[in-house]
Amino acid sequence: MRTVGIDLSARPPRTAAAVIEWTPGRATVLPPQLACDDEELLKLLLALGPDDQAGVDCPFGWPTTFVDSMNAHAAPHPTWPGRDADGIQDLDSLRYRRTDKIVAEHAPRHPLSVSCDKLGAVAIRWARLQALLAARGRPVDRTGRGSVAEVYPSAARRQWDLVVGTVDELLAAAPWLHMPEDARQPYAHSRDAYDALVAALAARAVRTGFTSWPDGADAESARTEGWIHLPGAGTLARLPDSSSCEIIPQSH
Repeated sequence: MRTVGIDLSARPPRTAAAVIEWTPGRATVLPPQLACDDEELLKLLLALGPDDQAGVDCPFGWPTTFVDSMNAHAAPHPTWPGRDADGIQDLDSLRYRRTDKIVAEHAPRHPLSVSCDKLGAVAIRWARLQALLAARGRPVDRTGRGSVAEVYPSAARRQWDLVVGTVDELLAAAPWLHMPEDARQPYAHSRDAYDALVAALAARAVRTGFTSWPDGADAESARTEGWIHLPGAGTLARLPDSSSCEIIPQSH
């Protein structure tokens, strides 16, 4: 199988993609693709096979409260749904998705707000890519039950005790990860490429069932807001061997 990691930015120059090819007990890292435009990303995602998985570092949606509030504000007779005494809780629900609040407990810093920070421009680009994928017969399930899932490399690194964030540290922690020299250099010198590589590893965790999945009310909100797949602590060493876990089937 192959896993694809995409470190998405609002524009191509800061967008990178990584591909890992998995065989029993071993994973081979291909050289990164840098400055990816939309067509390059679509080509990568449309080429995913039945056993392949992609992880994209980008919010797949906006907070439900934010969307509802914008719709209410745009109505002919504007309203504003809900307001607590001082507005703090109201603002919090407008800024952060449910998945952001959950992952914040495990990340080195709180995820950025897709509705109130520059990250929104990245999400707009991804929303367009989602629509193009759907139009070409590959709709994205925002919960991650499919060939494409939302990941957060910074939080994944913390779960895997990769505190320095370098290629040398990663290879020491994952000796089964084979990285030829023509791949090692660009991953070592490009933060975008390195984050895409961690996203590709997180995609493997998604596919082998080593990440947290939404359930109950969280599953309902994840269908529209998206869901960050957070790998379990210490699961990096278990990624090459899927014999002890259930491969998560793709949705159709």
